[in-house]
Amino acid sequence: MRVGATIFNQNYNDWDRYEAEEQGKPVPARAARSDREIFKEEINIARIADESGFDSLWTIEHHFTPYTMVTNPLQYLTYIAGITRHVDLGTMVTVLPWHNPVRVAEDVNMLDAFLGGSRDVICGVGRGLGRREYSGLGIDQNEARGRFDESLQVLAQLLATGQCDFDGEFYHVHGLHLRPQPEKDLSKNLWCAGGTEQTVEIIAKHGVRPLTIPTTSLDISLANMRRYAQLSQKAGHQPSHTKLALWTYVAESNDAADAGAHRYMVEYADSALRHYELLGTHLAGIKGYEAYGAQQNALRKDASPFREGFYKSHPWGTPEQTIKRATELAKAFGTDEIMFIFKYGSMPLAEGEKSMRLFAKEVMPALKELKTQPLSA
Repeated sequence: MRVGATIFNQNYNDWDRYEAEEQGKPVPARAARSDREIFKEEINIARIADESGFDSLWTIEHHFTPYTMVTNPLQYLTYIAGITRHVDLGTMVTVLPWHNPVRVAEDVNMLDAFLGGSRDVICGVGRGLGRREYSGLGIDQNEARGRFDESLQVLAQLLATGQCDFDGEFYHVHGLHLRPQPEKDLSKNLWCAGGTEQTVEIIAKHGVRPLTIPTTSLDISLANMRRYAQLSQKAGHQPSHTKLALWTYVAESNDAADAGAHRYMVEYADSALRHYELLGTHLAGIKGYEAYGAQQNALRKDASPFREGFYKSHPWGTPEQTIKRATELAKAFGTDEIMFIFKYGSMPLAEGEKSMRLFAKEVMPALKELKTQPLSA
C-alpha cells in the first residue's frame, strides 16, 4: 500500500475573529498569527515527506475562511515539485464547478511535464460544499451537480487523449488539442471524492475511481464507497481500490497521543462545522445537496458526535495502535493509498513534525507492506 502526507494550512485560532468580522462586528483587520507565516512553515511537511520515504504529497482547495488556505492546489504543487525529488503530487481535491475543466486539464498536463517520467501527478477532483466559496466565486451552487458532471467528462477526455469534443449545457468544446502535447494517458490518475450519493452516482457511471475524504464521518464515507462499488459493478466496471484520507497523531505513549489527538482532532471537526456551516439550514434547499441538509438537521440537535468523531474513529496512538487502526480502515475501504494529515487545528508545526517523523519511522514501513483487496460490491 502507498502512504502519503497532506498539507492543510489551517489558521484555526482566527475563527472567532473571522466570524465576528463576517457579522459586521468591530474586530482587528488581520489575524493574530499571519496566514502567510502558517502557509510558509507548513511547506516543511513536504520536505519531510520527500526525505522520509512517503510515496506522495497532497493538498486541498478552499477559499475565503481560516479553514484551509490553499486556493489553487495545482499551483501550490507546482512549487512543491521544485523543492522535492521523490514524492508524487496529488490534489484532494480540485473542485471542478469552480474551474473551467479545460484549464484544469492544462494545469495537470503542465505539472506532469515538469515532473517528467519519474513522478506522477494525481488529479483528485470533487464537487464542493461551502456556501461562502460558491458565493464568493460567483457560481450558483444549484448548478454544481450539472457543472461537475460535464467537467468530469471534459477532463477525462483531455487527460486520456489530449483532445476533446463535447457539447453540454455549461461547456462546449470542439476540436481542442492540449499543448504541450501529453506524453501519456493521464486519465489513470483521475480520482474523485464521493461525499454524497449524488456524486457517487456520477463517478460510478463514468468509471472514475473513488477518493474518500471523510469530511463528516467514516461511517457515512464507508456507506458511500459501498454504494459506489454496487453502482460501478452495475455499470460494467471492474472493482476498484480507493484512496483514503485519514487524520493521525502518533506519540511514544498512549497518554501523550490521547491528549494531542483529542485536542486537535476536535478542533479540526469544529473548523469543518464552521467552514461548511453544518449547523445551518441552507443545504436542504440547494439542488443536489439534500443529503447534507438532512445532516444539518441532525447536527443542530446534537453536534457532539461530529466534534468527537475524528478522535473516536481515526488512527492515532502509539505506533502499534496506529498501525492496527489504519490497517482496519484500509481493509474496510479497499484502499491502495492512505493520505495522512499530520497537522491540523491549532497544532504547532513542531508537534506535527514530531508525530510525522515517528510515524515515518515506526508506522509507515508496516503499512507499506499491507496488501488490500479492491472495494467490491
